[in-house]
Amino acid sequence: MRYITKTAVSLALILSLFCAIQAQPASTPTPQSSAEPPQELIELRRTGYAANYNLDYATARAKFEEIRKRWPQHPAGDLYVANIIWLEHLYKLRRLQTGLYQNESFYAGFEGSKEEGETGDSVETKVDKEFRALMASAKTKALTLVNANRNDPHAKYYLGAVYSVLAAYEASTARKFWSALRNGSKGIDAHQQVLKLKPDYYDAYLSVGLYDYVIGNLPFPVKALIAMGGVRGNKERGIRQLNSIIEHNAENADDARVMLIGIYQNENKPEAALAILKDFTSRYPNNFLFRLELASALSQQNRKDEAFAAFESLIKEAGTNSPAAKSMDLIRYQYAESLAKQQSFDKAAEQFLAASKEPNAEAGLATMALLRAGQIYDLASKRDEAVAQYKVVSTRPNVYDSRDQAQKGLKQPYKKAD
Repeated sequence: MRYITKTAVSLALILSLFCAIQAQPASTPTPQSSAEPPQELIELRRTGYAANYNLDYATARAKFEEIRKRWPQHPAGDLYVANIIWLEHLYKLRRLQTGLYQNESFYAGFEGSKEEGETGDSVETKVDKEFRALMASAKTKALTLVNANRNDPHAKYYLGAVYSVLAAYEASTARKFWSALRNGSKGIDAHQQVLKLKPDYYDAYLSVGLYDYVIGNLPFPVKALIAMGGVRGNKERGIRQLNSIIEHNAENADDARVMLIGIYQNENKPEAALAILKDFTSRYPNNFLFRLELASALSQQNRKDEAFAAFESLIKEAGTNSPAAKSMDLIRYQYAESLAKQQSFDKAAEQFLAASKEPNAEAGLATMALLRAGQIYDLASKRDEAVAQYKVVSTRPNVYDSRDQAQKGLKQPYKKAD
């Protein structure tokens, strides 16, 4: 169970962290009873979507608020505004990096937990309240459209999108993984119904393709077990479905590319992943996160000279007004992880400590940086320095399982897992 849920959540977040939920473009006259969005709405969404990919959240929100104002009965406006509120919040928390969701610590407390009584993490009240109010409104409007016409694929698509965004929010922000899985399942069900009604509704293949890949990628004994419950998948089919979105230039083609970055890395196809990242860095120059992902991907391939040069280039922006300059703690943290991978332990510890001391360092990331500094010192056989960092972490607010890891580090030196 642990393997299934962690894999599903990890890959789902790779998809969701950079994207806005898309809508099928209008190509034919829209019946009055259909939820198919008009072309003017689609154009506003495209502009907001491009702004989102360039980390211009203010422009993105303004465009989506205009959709809410002009089409108040359609779920799109509420959904898009909620989505941008969530993504901007993740950006401020330094959680728009896929590597975070491959870390065991992020899932601390989930193994052995039960759905009833799941508490998760507290979320900033203003953000949580506004997000959930908009999502409740979007859900009500989507359900109204579905009930008005059960055979309208657009209405079902938006309902599935509501559940999918809720799932991603619960996992990435509130860390309520049972709730995330429950909502994610509803989203997939809705999009599977969409494809039965309209097989060429390529946007719906985003969640369905992910589902196929995740289930198809499980170990055979697990696949055999869940197949008895009617759960089946095929990873090759999932990849084909995601590529079909790109081939048909659907509205969410870039979202499919984001997902394929993680999948190609998992499938040991690094060049395919790098090609997508290089394309993104060219088309979205203001989004330093793609450059950061590119640097991390180069490091994973042991192309250390290129990787380190990319990290150093980002650090040089510290004196500018670029978004990268405002997230130097995240850049240094990822740089430190890459240095640690190359066993440059002294330099890695130096970057972890520098990340924790950045003037605008996010508190949670600073704690994790101090913890990682302690672990790296242990790997470098510098026990006194390691203990000093574990003691500091033990006095800070708990982040995931940071205090437990610090206490373990105080009892015995950290050893890298095989």
